[in-house]
Amino acid sequence: MKAHEDPFQSTLGNPFLEPIEQHLDTNDLEERLTNWPLARLDVAHLNTQSRLDLLDRMQEQMFEPTLTAIDTTTRLFRMIRRGYTGRNPIQIPNRAQGMAIARFAGKDLRDLPWFPVSAKGMRITGITGLGKTYEVLRALKLIPQIFRHGHSQAADWTHMTQVTWLYVGMSHDGSLGGLLLQILVELDDKAGTDYSLDRSLTNLSNEKLAVHVGIILNNHGVGVLVIDELQGRNFSGGARGGLAATFFLRLLNFGIPLVLMGNPLGMDALDRFSQDMRRTGSGGNIEMHPMEIDDYDFTDVLAPAMWRYNVMPKRSPIDDKDGRILFHYCGGIRDYAARILVSAQRLALDLGDQFITEKHLSEAFLGADFSTKERSLIAGFRDKNPLLLQKFDDVPWEQYAVRWGLFTTLYNSAEAATSGKSKQSKGESSKTLAKPRKPVAQQAKETAQRNRTRKTNQATKRATERAGLHTEDIRNEGLQEHLITGLEQLKQDGAQSL
Repeated sequence: MKAHEDPFQSTLGNPFLEPIEQHLDTNDLEERLTNWPLARLDVAHLNTQSRLDLLDRMQEQMFEPTLTAIDTTTRLFRMIRRGYTGRNPIQIPNRAQGMAIARFAGKDLRDLPWFPVSAKGMRITGITGLGKTYEVLRALKLIPQIFRHGHSQAADWTHMTQVTWLYVGMSHDGSLGGLLLQILVELDDKAGTDYSLDRSLTNLSNEKLAVHVGIILNNHGVGVLVIDELQGRNFSGGARGGLAATFFLRLLNFGIPLVLMGNPLGMDALDRFSQDMRRTGSGGNIEMHPMEIDDYDFTDVLAPAMWRYNVMPKRSPIDDKDGRILFHYCGGIRDYAARILVSAQRLALDLGDQFITEKHLSEAFLGADFSTKERSLIAGFRDKNPLLLQKFDDVPWEQYAVRWGLFTTLYNSAEAATSGKSKQSKGESSKTLAKPRKPVAQQAKETAQRNRTRKTNQATKRATERAGLHTEDIRNEGLQEHLITGLEQLKQDGAQSL
């Protein structure tokens, strides 16, 4: 490279990157992420219905960025930028790879070759209520989602609809077909296409459709695909989950950045093979947990913001500078922190009170806004009591027991978990157990071996059959003799008719 050349010249004139360059700036993320529905409102003079409406907006719209949220957003923006830099369509090698990917249409997912370079993937895990989806969607909405490009000679297209980000949920049954259809439906909704209605696509096998979906996402310049709701119940990591994992790796290899979000127990399926773990987490592994009482994100960021969201005529006399009172009712779980303050203020408004007190908090916590099991979940994290967490199949209580120093090793925690459980009953079928899957590299190798073996067996079978046939049998040389004899007869009949 010459001394005067820009080492980052691949970003110059990049039609994918230029429209969103300013939106990927990470210098003022805290200010841009913040969303405050009470801004510029004279709360003291609002009517009761307006106050209730503002309470309904608290959990869904109020956003106070924590350090974790800023880190997640920074990684996400960097991943999108890197992906578009590596797919700059004005560069001939990138266009050539795009055409090579398009030629795979009609192939099975496992029959595709691997490109030498892959996009980055990010994984975000955590139990319910921590704000995983809320934080990622808040970050993505800072970026315009659709750009419609006109003719570009440099990029070699007449027109093109670019989708900067796409968010879908994992299918409830964990099937790859369900996920692929959801991707197409979401793309149609945002880009105005009709892929999900194309029977020539939707009638394909899952392995062939997966390849087509990857080609379609690449053709639309998707900046990042976010797949949410990976749970233990819909992503077991068996044969079906293994096919989905292969699809994830193929998307990365096509150059499409990927964010996977879900429960830790669901994400564990991707940790069974180092290749899956390394590639899907190459852009970062964000592990979210209920905040503890002395966490900076809770004491200095979230708790003060929650208390400031006050729609009552007067400010509450509750003094909770360190967030301990709020923590008692939420256990460090963001959604419950917002819910207790919303329900307490709603209760106070119903009673005609001017501000909330700790009595309002207690009555709201014991009321219909919280179920008995939700109170147990909160108490489990508040008091660091893993026995209360055992009631929930989607909470890895053994891991939290180790995290809190109650078990010295995961082995001991797993042993304790199984000691109190009865053995599997005879009526239970072993078919309910998840079928272990094989690494992607081994799958590809075995597919190639099966193809070679099938061809060899077919050739051997044909040779054996022919060896045992009479020479005049039509399946042997008899077919050739039959055709020659028939041709001679046609010649004779033609000569007689002249």
